[in-house]
Amino acid sequence: MNPQVSDRLLAGDYPNRGPVVFAVTTGTLVLATVFVAARLTCRTFIVRQVTWDDYFIILAWVLAFGLSFSIDYGTTVGLGRHDANISAEDWEPLRRSEYTFTVLYNPALMAFKTSVLIFYLRLSKNTQKVLRLASWVILVIVNLAGTVLTLLNIFQCDPVESAFIRRPGQCIPLLTEFICSAPINIVTDLAILTLPLPVLTSMRLPPRQKIILIITFALGIFVTIVDVVRIYYLQTAINDASSKPSSDPNASFGGSPEFAWNASLALLWSAVEVNVGIACACIPTLKPLIIRILPAMLIDPDGSTRRASDTADRTPTLQSSYGHESTARNVIQDEPAFPDQTHEPEASFDAQISALEFLTTPDTALESGVDRNRAPTLSNTATTGSLDASGVYFGFVNMRKPKSMIRMATKDSLKYCTTVTVLFLLWGFSYGLLNTLSTVVAQISHMTVPETLGLTSSYFGAGYFFGPLLVGEWILRHDEHRRLEKKPKNGGFDDSIGGFKATFMLGLCIYGIGTIIFWPCAVLTSFPGFLISNFVVGFGLAVLETAANPFIALCGPMDYAEMRLLLSQAVQAVATVLSGLLAQKVFFVELSARDTIGSSTLIDVQWTFLAITLLCVGLALFFYYMPLPEVTDAEMENSTRYLPVDPKKRSFFGFQLRTWSLALAVLAQWAYVACQETMSIYFQDLLTPTLNAPPGASPTNLVRDRTSSSNGLVVSTTDHLLIAHTAFALSRFLAAYLAYLSPTHPKVPQPRTILNICVGLTITSGVLVSALRPSTHELIAIPIMLFFFFEGPIWPLIYTLGLRGQGKRTKRAAAFITMGASGPAFWPFVVYAIHQRGASYQTAFSLVPGLLVITSFFSLFLDIKRDARALVDARIGPEQQRKIQDRANREMELDAIIAARRRASVNALSGFGGPTLDYEKFNFVKRLSVAFTKNRKGSDPSATTEHGESRSSQSG
Repeated sequence: MNPQVSDRLLAGDYPNRGPVVFAVTTGTLVLATVFVAARLTCRTFIVRQVTWDDYFIILAWVLAFGLSFSIDYGTTVGLGRHDANISAEDWEPLRRSEYTFTVLYNPALMAFKTSVLIFYLRLSKNTQKVLRLASWVILVIVNLAGTVLTLLNIFQCDPVESAFIRRPGQCIPLLTEFICSAPINIVTDLAILTLPLPVLTSMRLPPRQKIILIITFALGIFVTIVDVVRIYYLQTAINDASSKPSSDPNASFGGSPEFAWNASLALLWSAVEVNVGIACACIPTLKPLIIRILPAMLIDPDGSTRRASDTADRTPTLQSSYGHESTARNVIQDEPAFPDQTHEPEASFDAQISALEFLTTPDTALESGVDRNRAPTLSNTATTGSLDASGVYFGFVNMRKPKSMIRMATKDSLKYCTTVTVLFLLWGFSYGLLNTLSTVVAQISHMTVPETLGLTSSYFGAGYFFGPLLVGEWILRHDEHRRLEKKPKNGGFDDSIGGFKATFMLGLCIYGIGTIIFWPCAVLTSFPGFLISNFVVGFGLAVLETAANPFIALCGPMDYAEMRLLLSQAVQAVATVLSGLLAQKVFFVELSARDTIGSSTLIDVQWTFLAITLLCVGLALFFYYMPLPEVTDAEMENSTRYLPVDPKKRSFFGFQLRTWSLALAVLAQWAYVACQETMSIYFQDLLTPTLNAPPGASPTNLVRDRTSSSNGLVVSTTDHLLIAHTAFALSRFLAAYLAYLSPTHPKVPQPRTILNICVGLTITSGVLVSALRPSTHELIAIPIMLFFFFEGPIWPLIYTLGLRGQGKRTKRAAAFITMGASGPAFWPFVVYAIHQRGASYQTAFSLVPGLLVITSFFSLFLDIKRDARALVDARIGPEQQRKIQDRANREMELDAIIAARRRASVNALSGFGGPTLDYEKFNFVKRLSVAFTKNRKGSDPSATTEHGESRSSQSG
C-alpha cells in the first residue's frame, strides 16, 4: 500500500460514512429489541398465550440482530469508505460481513411480515373472509419471493466462495438485484398496510379507541416510507455500477466499484426497514401492557373500561343522521346461549376469543377474571349487516346508501359520475406515458421493430382481450351469482362481493402491480419484462374499463347516457395530452442533446410509476369507503319494458335484435381501435413519408426529434402529435354537447347519426392520408389532424349505443364491447409487413379505411334497420322516468327491508354458535314477500308490457 495512503488511514483523514451507519443501525436495533421484549412480556405474563405470530417475531428479531451486527462489524473494516481508503487486510472480513448481510436481509423481512400476516389471520378468524383470503395470498407471495431472493443471494457467485474471498468466479451485481426486488417489498408493504383498515374502521368502538387502533396499525406506513428511501439510495448507488455479471476476482463485493461507499447508505436503510418493521409489528399486541402502564389512554374518563359489545349494549339502536333507526339488537349479555354450552372446556373458550376481541378489550379480561362457564358475549362489530338498508355504516359516519343508478336524477348522478371520472383521468395519463416510454425503451434496449410492435400488442391484444372476459365480467356480475343462490353459506347471509365498486378496486390493484413491475424492467432493460409490464397494465385498465364505461352510461337518466360517457372519455383524452406533454418537456427534455441513451434515462419515470402505484392504492381505499350506486340484472331487464320496441324481437337469421346490436358493436369497436392505434404507431412515418428513418412503434416515434430542421417541418413531430391529441379531445367535448341537446332539440342529430358522420369523415380522412403525395410535409398533416378529430367520439358512441336495450345482459355486453379494444393485436404487424414488401407507409395505411368500413356496419345497421333505430333513438320522457323510479322504489324498499331483517336475525342467532338455524322462518318470510309483490303487480297497470309492439308477435 502507498505510504501516504497508510498514513491517511492511520490518521483517519478520509471520507467515512461508517460512524453514521453504525449509530443508526444500532439505534434501530435497540428500538426493535425493546418492542419485542415488551410484546413477549405482554403475551407471556399478562395474556398468557403465545401463538405462532409471536414465534415468528422472535425469529425475525434473531435475524435482524445478525443483520445489524454484520453491518456494525462492517463499519469497523471499511464499510462506508472508498475503495482506496480500505486497507488490504480489511478486504476479506469486509466481504464476509457484506455477504452475511445479503443472506440475512430477505429472511428477516419474510419473518416479520409472516408474523404480521399470521396475526391478520387470527384477526379475521370466522369473521372476514376477504381479509383472510387476501392474507393467505400475501403470505404465499412474501415467502415464495423471499425464498427465491435468499437463494439468489446465497448463490450469487459461482463458485459460492467467490462471494466472500478473492477467488476467480462469476458474480451477479447485487445492487441491480436489490433494486429489482424492491417492487415486491413495496407491493407487500402496501398490502399489509391496507388489508386491516376496512375491518378496523367498521368496528363499533368509542371514537378515541377506534382512532388509537387505526393509528396503531397505520404506523406500518413508516416501513413503506423507509423502503422508498432505501430504493432511492440503491438507485443512487447503481448509477455508477455495472448491471452486467462480473468475473474479476479483484472486483469489489457485488461486482460493483466503490461498493463499500455507494451501498453503505442503502445497507443502513435496509437495517432500518427491518428493525422498524419489527417494532411496528409488535405495537398492535401491546394493548394489555399499555393498560397496566398508561390506563388513561384506553379507559374512559369516568374510570370505567368498555368492551366493544358493552358499547353496543348501551346503545341498542343506532340513529343515523337521516333519521332511520337501526334494526340491530344485541342479545342479552352473559346469558347462557344453549344448555349444551354451559360447561365448556377452558381450551374451547380460549379458541373463541379472537384477535379482534383481544384488541378491543381494554380491561384485559383474558387474564383470569372471566367466568369460562358462561357463553361468550356477542361482539357487535358488524357494519352494514346490522343496519337498515337505507344507511351504510363506515365506523365514523353514517352515509345514506345510494339508490339504483338507473333511478338517479341528473343532480344525484353528477357526483358519482364525477368521482368515477377520476379513473378515466388515471388511465388516460397512463396511456400517454406508456406510449412515450415504448419509444424510449426501444432505443435503450435496441429492440427491433417487431419487438416494439409487440409492446402494443401485449397491451391491447392480450391485456384488453383477457381482462374483461376472465376477470372484469366475472367480478362485475359476481353479486348476481350470489343473488341467485337460494341457500346461505355457513349459516349466514354473507355480503356479496362484486359489482362496480369491487371491479374498480380490483382493476386498480392489478394496474398498480403492472406499473410497479416497470421498475425492475427499466433497470435491466429487459424486453420480456417490458412485455409483462405492458400486459399487466393493459389487463388492469381493461378490468377498470369493463366497469367504468357502463357505470357512466347507466348512472343517471337514460336520455343523457351518450353525453356522460363522451365527457368522461374527453377527460381521458385531456389526460393523454398532459402526460405526453409531461414526458416530452420534463422526463425526456435532454434526449436531443445526448448521443446515446442509457437506462438512467428512465429514473424519473420510475418514480412517476411508483407514484401511480401509490395513487392506485389510495383510490382503491377511497372507492371502498365511497358509497356507489349499483344496478341488478333484474332492474336492467325491467327498464327495457318502456322501450318502443322489444329488444328480444327476432331479426335476421332468427337472432334477437339486441344480439345483432351487440355483435356489430363489438366488431365495430374491434376494427376502430385497430385503426386508432395504427395511426398512432405510424404517426411520424405518415407525417414525414419521404424520410428513410426506421419505423417507430409508438405514438412518439423518435422522441429525440425535437426540432424541425431534421425533417423539414415547421412544427416538430412531437408537437404535431400533441396538436392531434388535442383535436381528438376537443371532438369528444363537441359530440358531448350535441348529445346533451339531442333529447330536447329535434333538429340536433341523434347519437347514431353523429356516429355515422364521424365514421364517414374518418374514412375520408384516412383515404386522403393514404392517397395524397404533397410537396411539403405540412400539407399531409391536415388530413392526419382531421383523422384524429373525427375519430374522437367513435369509441364512446359505439359503447353506449351497443349497451342500449341489452336488459339483463348489460354487464356482460359491457365486457364484450371492452374486449373489442383488442383490435391492435396484429393489424399494426400487417401494416409493417406491407411496408417490408416495398410499399410506402402511406400505401400500407390504405388498410385503415378498409377497417373503418367494417366499423361502419354498426352505424349503418342502426340507420337502416327500423327496429334498431327505434331501439337506440328511444328517449324516456319525464313521465316515463317517474314511472321507472316510483315502481323501482316500491319494489326495492320492500326487498331491502326483508333482506335487512333477515340478516339481522341470522347474525343474532349465529352469534351463539349453537345448533343449525331454522330456515323455515326465513323461507316463510320470503314466500310471503313474493306473494305480496305478485299481488301488487297484478293490480298495478304499469306492470303490463309497454312495448310499442306486442310480445305475442315474437317468433320462437
